[in-house]
Amino acid sequence: MNRTKKSWLALTLALGVLACALGSRDVAVQEWWSGRGPVVPHDGFPADCSLCHVGEGWNEIRADFEFDHLGLTGTELEGAHARAECLRCHNDRGPVAAFAARGCAGCHEDIHRGQLGRDCTLCHSQDDWRPEGQVELHGRTRFPLVGAHAATACWRCHPGAQVGNFSRADVECLSCHQDDLRRATSPDHVAQGWVDDCNRCHIPTTWTGAAFNHSTFALTGAHASAACSACHTGGVYAGTPRQCFACHQNDYLSTTNPNHQTSGFGTDCKSCHTTSSWRGASFKHSFPITSGPHKLDCASCHQNPGNYAQFTCINCHAHTKAKMDDEHDEVSGYVWQSPACLNCHPKGKE
Repeated sequence: MNRTKKSWLALTLALGVLACALGSRDVAVQEWWSGRGPVVPHDGFPADCSLCHVGEGWNEIRADFEFDHLGLTGTELEGAHARAECLRCHNDRGPVAAFAARGCAGCHEDIHRGQLGRDCTLCHSQDDWRPEGQVELHGRTRFPLVGAHAATACWRCHPGAQVGNFSRADVECLSCHQDDLRRATSPDHVAQGWVDDCNRCHIPTTWTGAAFNHSTFALTGAHASAACSACHTGGVYAGTPRQCFACHQNDYLSTTNPNHQTSGFGTDCKSCHTTSSWRGASFKHSFPITSGPHKLDCASCHQNPGNYAQFTCINCHAHTKAKMDDEHDEVSGYVWQSPACLNCHPKGKE
């Protein structure tokens, strides 16, 4: 066959195909065809064509078409499957039973790449394809979603989540919070070496208002509401002294009623003060002053407000020196002085 004859033959075939295509424009394409492949043979269908088709044309399906799938096949179609067109499952791909035996994957592509298992019903229902219960299911993983994490979009930790790729994610805080660490300058986390174990201070409820576990120095009372910089000056956190006097030296020196320096009050502030309030100190008095006749205000015995180391016993009692000298004439070392009184009567009794 020469070249000219080959060209005429190719042209003839092309015209024939075009003629068929143009001739078929007057015939409506079967409505169930589009995108689902050719219609399968009807050998196993009922002989009464009018059950599905309208009139003598085969392209139109009855609007009131119904098929008792459970009664006639033994398989019930639920949810969205009940609304699916027949050719979704019954097409030219092969026997539907072969695909049904593979479960969901028989018809639905696993866009998760096998990373979430084969049981689609853990997240999906037959009503729609939208997943449900992800927060609860995540509780079975290495990283339960609590607090703000429960409301965080999946793709923030799983970058491929928007296309169904939930690859294994790092559970370390810094894998997501590197930018937060760099922005944390008050105090400067990097300068202090706080670059890991974020959960020592932060909780997933909120990133701000960190609650540092201050185990080395319990923050109670007024200390609990004090700013970190009140004790950790200059942005230095390591090596901060824990003694009260280290922070309250000015309070100690400025207290004049009583004068702590001249009254013999040491710098162990907690012996009198609590963290609830600096005022209203409760001095642990060795002499019984909580009950009986000695339940008095401080000034009754400590009459020199500048020096509480001084006290008087003899100005309170109705007795004279001569009388006391006579009563103690046989007491060795007796002198008519308040320290001597306390020495012999430490509990205020005879």
